[in-house]
Amino acid sequence: MKKLIFGLLFSACFLLTGCIDIVEEMTLNKNGKGTYTFTIDMSSILQLASMKDLMNQAGADEEAQKKLGMDKMEKDTTIYFKDMPADLRAETGNPDFWKKAQMNMKMSEKDKKLVMQMRLDFDKIEDIEFFFKNLTKVMKEGAGELGGMPTEGLAPTAVAFKLAKKSLTRLPTPKAENAPSGEDLEMMKMFLGTAKYKTIYNLPNRVKKTKIPNAKIDGNTVTVENSMLDIMEGKAKLDGEISF
Repeated sequence: MKKLIFGLLFSACFLLTGCIDIVEEMTLNKNGKGTYTFTIDMSSILQLASMKDLMNQAGADEEAQKKLGMDKMEKDTTIYFKDMPADLRAETGNPDFWKKAQMNMKMSEKDKKLVMQMRLDFDKIEDIEFFFKNLTKVMKEGAGELGGMPTEGLAPTAVAFKLAKKSLTRLPTPKAENAPSGEDLEMMKMFLGTAKYKTIYNLPNRVKKTKIPNAKIDGNTVTVENSMLDIMEGKAKLDGEISF
C-alpha cells in the first residue's frame, strides 16, 4: 500500500521537476554516539498544486485515491525497521541493529508538508556505513510496508566516516554498481532539476577547520550544500575532514 502511495507521489513530482530537496544531518556526541537523519523533502510541490491535482496527474482516479486514503491528506506515519520480516533482519547479519532505525512519512495539505525521513540512532560511527550497506536488503520488494520505498537514486548507496579524537572524516563514496546511465541518467537529471543536497554536521566541540569543499563553519556546526546534479556527475564531492 505505501509502496503504491510513494510511487504515485514520485510520478507526480516527476511532472513538476526540481521539486526535491535532500538534507542529511549528523549530530555527534562526545561519547561517539549520535543521530543521523536523511530527509527527502518534496513540500515545494504543494505550493504548485493540491494533492488531488497531483494524484490526478499521476494517474490515480478518485476511487484509487479513496482506497489509498489519499483523499484525506493529513498523514504522519512512522515505520520501525525492527518490525520488518525476521528473515530480512537476519540476512543483514545483525538483526538487532535495526532497533535503532526508523522511517517517517508526513503528508499534510494544511501545512504544505510532504517529507520522508530515515533516522538512525548510532552507537558508533561505523553504524552509518552498515545502515546504508544493508538498506537495500531491508527494503526488498515484498517486505511489507518497507517494500519498494523510493530512495533508489536519491539516498546514497554508501556513506562511511572515520572518527578520531579531534576529527571526523567522511570517506570517498565509491561509484554505485547500478548507477543510472544513458537515457536513465538523462531522465534522472530532468527529474532532479534544481534539487539541492545539504549536509549538516553538529559536532561536540567548536569546529577549527574543514577540508570539505563548499563547507561553511558556524561554531560547532558545518554545513555543506551542493547541487544534486553536481554530486551525481562528480563535479561536487562530499568527502573530507573536519577538525574540532
